[in-house]
Amino acid sequence: MLRALIVEDEGLMREYLAAKLTELSPAWGSVITAADGMEAVERMAHERFDAVVTDIRMPGMDGLELARYIRRVDAELPILIISGYDAFDYARAAVRLNVFDYLLKPLNEVELAAALDGMATLATRRRATEGETGLLAALTGEEAALAALLQKLNGKPCGLLALAPAYAVDRDARAEAAQALLGEMQTGFALACSDGKGVSLVLCPADDALLVETACRAAAGRLVGRMGPLPIHCGYTALDMASPRASLARGMAALRLALALGEPVLSDRPMNLHRQAQARLDAMQNELNAALAAGALREERRTALVAALLDFPAEQRHSVACSVIWQCAAGERGFETALLRLQPAEPTHAGTPQKAGATCDTDMPSPDIRPLFASALAALFSCGGTGEHAGSLTQQAADYLRLHFAEPLSLAALAEHLHVTPAYLSALFHREMGRSYSQHLLMLRMEDAARRLLADPSAKVHAVGEAVGFPAAKHFTHVFGQYFGLSPRAYREKRGKG
Repeated sequence: MLRALIVEDEGLMREYLAAKLTELSPAWGSVITAADGMEAVERMAHERFDAVVTDIRMPGMDGLELARYIRRVDAELPILIISGYDAFDYARAAVRLNVFDYLLKPLNEVELAAALDGMATLATRRRATEGETGLLAALTGEEAALAALLQKLNGKPCGLLALAPAYAVDRDARAEAAQALLGEMQTGFALACSDGKGVSLVLCPADDALLVETACRAAAGRLVGRMGPLPIHCGYTALDMASPRASLARGMAALRLALALGEPVLSDRPMNLHRQAQARLDAMQNELNAALAAGALREERRTALVAALLDFPAEQRHSVACSVIWQCAAGERGFETALLRLQPAEPTHAGTPQKAGATCDTDMPSPDIRPLFASALAALFSCGGTGEHAGSLTQQAADYLRLHFAEPLSLAALAEHLHVTPAYLSALFHREMGRSYSQHLLMLRMEDAARRLLADPSAKVHAVGEAVGFPAAKHFTHVFGQYFGLSPRAYREKRGKG
């Protein structure tokens, strides 16, 4: 989605352009307005735009002065100038500033659409040329990318923000949230990219080196409280262009600590309390990774890891446990199973499962996370993390359902019978059987109903429905028809003849 900035002092014309841009050229999915050149400069200092459409005659900073400012900081940004004055001097000045086009009022919509489409083509090509990895390459020390970044910043001091969604049991939900976050960052910031692992990296320029931290905290404050279904967390640091790789490491470390402790925003220079928490986290992480490398976790070490959660405040223990699992070097199946084991049951409305995408964050209700953490650690090492235990549990669930499918048996009740959480059991059905719990239960009921209809031609339809768990005959007939594409009577007549 391309983003345009409209700069126009006349309110009606500003509203007209804002309404028309996307209509005339759909590539411009986001349109922001400014009432004069100074407001435009302020916005461009903190936001990314793919083109600027500006009036030429405005009080204060006019369109030509704005174009000169833009060319000092960006030689290629497409600029469209509109003017009510057919003056040669204006047009010549615009040409010298390499503007994309110079249109006269009253605007011809065909000409305006053509100009907007042309700028969209340039902006799209420019985004593709720059690529999402340009900033990341500069931050990791690639010389050409770093030189380009230095030129773009033009000596301005910057802060580096690292942002990511809270850890979640459902990795797909977290990946979607991370992608949405990246799109928001690339729309709202001139310099933003992904690290390729779900973290958005954003540069936040400041007018003075002493104001970098203030600018970072202000930007982070606007972001962490408003993004998507998962809370956003942020770690930030001042960007040292002499050692960008070290700056990146500091920002990422601050983000990891923010995620682990459930803190919305943390600096790379945390308070003493946070440093102590970081040391405890590092010790837990190192212990677990060493055990994974050795292929076994001795019982006393597992007990020590579980007990270490007590060193953290109660409201942080769940996010700490999630962080340790997310950051560990486990195999794929063991990792996935361990995450699911960390999903607590709903503390109220007994038997109602939480959603599998629930966050591993401080708002997660968890009276005592230690049993879940102990179970998650066991999952990392059971059968080498191959998931065989999960397979046997799925078989137990399937065997129990085969005997009790006609009863009013909920997922929560079955999970309670098997001593696991509903979210974990639901995920196992999807992963091991390729269908949901409700789909599997429906299959058992419908297949048994079909057998009963064919085995006893005299059996009443409502009696068959009751026998497989449908006390209402009308409901049974409807569900059976949806499943087989035939009513129970038509099914019996068609299949019975065969």
